[in-house]
Amino acid sequence: MSNGKEKNLVKKLKKGDVHSFDEVFKVFNKKVYFFSFSYLKNKEDAEGIVQEVFLSLWKNRAKLKVKSDFQAYLFTITFNTIKKRFRKLEREKKHLGAYSLFANVRDNHSNPQQEYTHLNQLLEKSLEQLPPRQKEIFLLSKKEGLTAEEIARKLEISKRTVENHLFRAKTYLKSTLLDEGLLTVLFFWLFVK
Repeated sequence: MSNGKEKNLVKKLKKGDVHSFDEVFKVFNKKVYFFSFSYLKNKEDAEGIVQEVFLSLWKNRAKLKVKSDFQAYLFTITFNTIKKRFRKLEREKKHLGAYSLFANVRDNHSNPQQEYTHLNQLLEKSLEQLPPRQKEIFLLSKKEGLTAEEIARKLEISKRTVENHLFRAKTYLKSTLLDEGLLTVLFFWLFVK
């Protein structure tokens, strides 16, 4: 694709033109996929990255800079998305390992994977009870690993507001999960604090 055609496409995409987005997707989706696959070595994960990258591109289209190198911008988004995926996988692996160790100490006959899944389901139910903004901020912090400062920039609110929402969400979740007993409280502190 010529530089002029690419800039014209980006200009239209910036204005919300769906056909331009489709064109960008056709031109770049395979490149993003193979780039992702080279890091992740997994077809489904690479496909997930492609979806996340193009969803992010569409959501942030108004911020596109027509004069910059679009392909470099797209691959920066891709690389950052891959890094986030690795951090998430590492956290999950660490959490499951810590939980397995705890469960083995607690009861050699229990199934840590089943208990972990059960406790995750309890946590998800409790999360659904949070006010929408609290839930959004909590998930950005805990599932995407964003700092309070990063969340504040992303949502265009103050860092203090983010910290207040996180505090309230944690307080609510702790009080709700306390009813499930000591194991859930420990799970909460292992995975959610």
